[in-house]
Amino acid sequence: MKRCRKLLALAVVVALALTLAAAGCAKEPVAEEVTLTFWHTYNTDSNENKVLMETLIPAFEAKYPHIKIDAVVQPYDGLHDSLIAAVAGGMAPDLMRMDIIWVPEFAELGALEPLDDYPGFDELAESVFPGPLSTNLYKGKHYGMPLNTNTQVIVYNPEFLQAAGLSEPPATIEEFKAYAAEFTGQDGKYAFAPGGPYPWAMLPWFWSLGGRITNDDYTQASGYLDSDASVAALETMAQFTKDGCWAPTLLGGQPGTWDGFKAGNYGAVLEGPWFFAILQSELGDKMQGAPVPAGPGGSLSVVGGENIVIFESCRHKDAAWKFIQFMLSDEAQIAMAETGQMPVTFSASESDVMKEVGYYGPYIEQLKTALPRTPVPAWNKIDKILNDAFESVFRGVASAREALTQAAEEIDLLLGE
Repeated sequence: MKRCRKLLALAVVVALALTLAAAGCAKEPVAEEVTLTFWHTYNTDSNENKVLMETLIPAFEAKYPHIKIDAVVQPYDGLHDSLIAAVAGGMAPDLMRMDIIWVPEFAELGALEPLDDYPGFDELAESVFPGPLSTNLYKGKHYGMPLNTNTQVIVYNPEFLQAAGLSEPPATIEEFKAYAAEFTGQDGKYAFAPGGPYPWAMLPWFWSLGGRITNDDYTQASGYLDSDASVAALETMAQFTKDGCWAPTLLGGQPGTWDGFKAGNYGAVLEGPWFFAILQSELGDKMQGAPVPAGPGGSLSVVGGENIVIFESCRHKDAAWKFIQFMLSDEAQIAMAETGQMPVTFSASESDVMKEVGYYGPYIEQLKTALPRTPVPAWNKIDKILNDAFESVFRGVASAREALTQAAEEIDLLLGE
């Protein structure tokens, strides 16, 4: 009888222990295994895609074993329309490396997830250059984070600077004017060769000279694009062409900017870091980068690059946010910097890798003040309006005030949509 009681007590103890053990296991959540589809346009002809696939994704998956990344290369040509179709058909990826000028458009469509309330967003936002970050802002919320960036600086041929009696590139518009006056077409040599009248090539000059496109919240162009300061900026740019300070490349003259710079026809061009990367072996020390000459608006240039976004349809947004945080870590940013991608974080930009690449210095400095092309859904239409306005002035078809007043009225209609 006593033996039976002991066995019964033991059984109760064992059962209780098993129950408690089971309860303890239940309190330890098992992470759900998820797969995230990541669309990107990293170059497969360089090391960009290789580093992503062989270094970064394995490192992320080792850190988060329950999250798998299905990275899909997308061709840039036609990608915008393909993405529109994917969103409409409910087939959008979870994440994407997206052209910065597309973010407001897809945010307006309701296709993107706002990130402001995710844990660690504020700290991450403070770690990146403000210009690239601002390209994600739409109606008070951020619908992505900058992933890689670029901007443009003035690239000089030092021989032209020496011929003008300069030991350093012009730091101000007035210094630039003095330098440019030395080369106004004599023997086919010009001080500067603009790429064309389109905003990507013109905005650094327009902004630095004091011009503006809209107010600070991008809701109105009238009173800004057609202001006295903007009119004066465009008039100065037009005068550069009349005086021969700018080469005929502005309106399609030949040789083109790259060919003319290589041949020694042009003393300077406005270009991104790819210019050095591509021509370094060919031109060597015949290239010297410097920030855009400072005018009434300061020394300003335009932001380029890509952002990383989460689509609203993503079913595992917390996991996707972890991937974004990883891609903005020093580990990932520096690894991509080694492939030629300019990092967006202050810390990665100050890394040894960036310091070892001499031509990056002026670009990092310029990024501190670089501005986004107006981050609104209608940017592509605004881009054309500005192009037409600038070109009409350069061709002498309209005055700066006439062109900018008409452009402001047209842009106001787009901003009000």
